Amino acid sequence: MIKVENLSKSFGGKKVLKDVALEVNEGEVVAIIGPSGSGKSTLLRSLNLLEEPEAGTIEVGDVKVNVSELTSKNRYQLRQQSAMVFQHFNLFKNKTVLENVTLSLTSSKRKTKSEAIQIADELLEQVGLLEQRSQYPVTLSGGQQQRVSIARALAVEPKVIFMDEPTSALDPELVGEVLKTIEQLSKRNITLVIVTHEMKFAKKVADKIIFMDAGVIVESGTPDKLFSQPNSERTRRFLMSTMEDTTLDFVI
Repeated sequence: MIKVENLSKSFGGKKVLKDVALEVNEGEVVAIIGPSGSGKSTLLRSLNLLEEPEAGTIEVGDVKVNVSELTSKNRYQLRQQSAMVFQHFNLFKNKTVLENVTLSLTSSKRKTKSEAIQIADELLEQVGLLEQRSQYPVTLSGGQQQRVSIARALAVEPKVIFMDEPTSALDPELVGEVLKTIEQLSKRNITLVIVTHEMKFAKKVADKIIFMDAGVIVESGTPDKLFSQPNSERTRRFLMSTMEDTTLDFVI
């Protein structure tokens, strides 16, 4: 579903992605973990060209682009393969919950208004927010807003959904409801790539864990392998600093 080769990106002369390569299979749930500033979010945003890398190739679904040869057409084609769930929700404040979900259906998917409403209502019911369909985002909790964002992402039937720290802007008591929604998605053969700092959640739902540091993928593997027998000392130190000892299987 996703194949990336030699992806590089710099900000102000500092290289934040260094020849990154990765593959994600169809229906796979991949969690990207690592310390702040490791390049996790930049990698995710580069995959749908919210950030434009200087070099490399990106293949998502049926579309492959060389980032040094971007055009308006292939940018659009690549972005149509995916949907994004942002850290800070990015909902339209002047539109209702229903309108936030139907907008992309009527504009880019060319659905009629009645078709869009039917699809949106089904998705809002799935995320437990059908009763809030006529409310505006300001009246919702952060967890509810993020669940609307997830429904909006699902509406366009993307090949893959990218999630950039979907719980980091939430109060602690609201994190669980969003993680539960994402866990339900993970069981539906939807390709998900999630940047997260929720280690226990990543271990529970992901098929593959990618650990990044200093702009490179240090290692990747199944949750059981990476959390119990990390190959890299850097991975080991990171896990020890972010998780309770009881969740780690390797010997310190």
